[in-house]
Amino acid sequence: MTSDTNKKALLFALAIISVVALAEQLYVTGPGWDLIAHYMNGKSLDTLIFYSCAVLPQCALRNGQLTFWYGTYFEPYRAPLSGFIFAVLALFSGQFAITAYAALVFAGYLLAVYLLGKQLEIDSLLMYALMLSPVILYTSLIAGSEEMVSLIFLLIGLSYLAKRSALFGLFLGLACLGKYPTLILLPMLLLLAKPKKIAYGSALFFAATVPWLAFNQVLFHNALASYSLSMQIASYNVQAFWISPAALFSVLLYGIVFGAITLMLVYPKRRRIMRRVRELTSGFSFSGLYRDDTLYYYAILLAFVALSVVAFLLIGPYYDSFTQARYGYLLATSTALVAAMALNGARKYTKANLRIIVPAVSILLLVLALLWYLVTSSSPLQLNANSNVFPEAKSVLSLLGYGNCRIVTNDWVYMLYRNVSAFPQFYYNATTERYPILAFYNQSAATSVSSIMGLPEAKVVYTSRNFSVLLPENSVCYK
Repeated sequence: MTSDTNKKALLFALAIISVVALAEQLYVTGPGWDLIAHYMNGKSLDTLIFYSCAVLPQCALRNGQLTFWYGTYFEPYRAPLSGFIFAVLALFSGQFAITAYAALVFAGYLLAVYLLGKQLEIDSLLMYALMLSPVILYTSLIAGSEEMVSLIFLLIGLSYLAKRSALFGLFLGLACLGKYPTLILLPMLLLLAKPKKIAYGSALFFAATVPWLAFNQVLFHNALASYSLSMQIASYNVQAFWISPAALFSVLLYGIVFGAITLMLVYPKRRRIMRRVRELTSGFSFSGLYRDDTLYYYAILLAFVALSVVAFLLIGPYYDSFTQARYGYLLATSTALVAAMALNGARKYTKANLRIIVPAVSILLLVLALLWYLVTSSSPLQLNANSNVFPEAKSVLSLLGYGNCRIVTNDWVYMLYRNVSAFPQFYYNATTERYPILAFYNQSAATSVSSIMGLPEAKVVYTSRNFSVLLPENSVCYK
């Protein structure tokens, strides 16, 4: 096979395995809780009732939640880009909106990886091999998607930063609207070096952010409402000084594996490499770094790594390992990019065919991750949107005569996904206190039942191993 044929075959294999990994998540477990929430946010943006808050001051945020939920559902603490994309797609794709969204976002990610690799002069096969890692494929799209949405704009922004262009500020602003922790990368605007470019980049960042601030002010009567609510929720869930070894391993896996491959292959030429490094850094100055492409690219990526470490230490210690891995999206990406840059440079110092070895190792790791996911996620006890317990609960509600009633439940997002008029067990008022209660237990509970008001006093009308239906005193079926 020719080199070109090998490259096409390996790219095809990477693409197929990645698509299968994403498709199996949708088929086996269904969309994640957060992805459904973004979908519901998007659907709400398409309804007129949502915008009634613009003219009704009583719809302001109270206790972190909108006070109108009737005919709409919107979580204001979420970064907005995913919801806005869903709002557009839902108009055209209907019930296939989530599938269309996943395909669009993944295609955007592939394009962003290609554009950055081209600018950094990294072979596209090496870029895709490093950037299609299990941690990205299994935590950054189907679970919630805001990580991948943010990375799309961030990677495009980094390609502009590598060009020394102030447009980096615009795409960094969009990346931060994809997921708020990306705000940690704001100091990278200083890498534009020249005061005028830094000012332009900062202005473009602000220009990208202003529409969302205005939206918050008009709808929620507080320009910073979404940011402050997000910080409150994050601070509530962060556990001090605890990083899961499994989460850290998954986040750093590609950086470690491919960094080790690089060191092993170039070790015999270490003296030659060190001479080259000394040549590049002799008489070091910031102006020299700015002018030299290689040094500037490494400066960008190392700054990215350093800030990503800070972000992971600040928000990483979440209460569960999977969420920790999700919050490691910046660290996983930055270390993979450094490894890709190093591997690309290592091609000059080794006879080994890295364009075969690297994607082959990547494909092996993806296949192993695929098999592990199939084994662990297909358990009937594993909570996910496709769990049998949720259609069963919907069926029971219908049989009891509450199928069209508003209900309070601790798994409200999954029930909303199944077209049940579900409300969270938080932010009660005089009306919601009288709704029938659907309480999920054991492995079927995404959140604790402890916040369901009046649960001990409510009358049980149905109970099973996984859930119960209860009626509070003076319960009413509101439709």
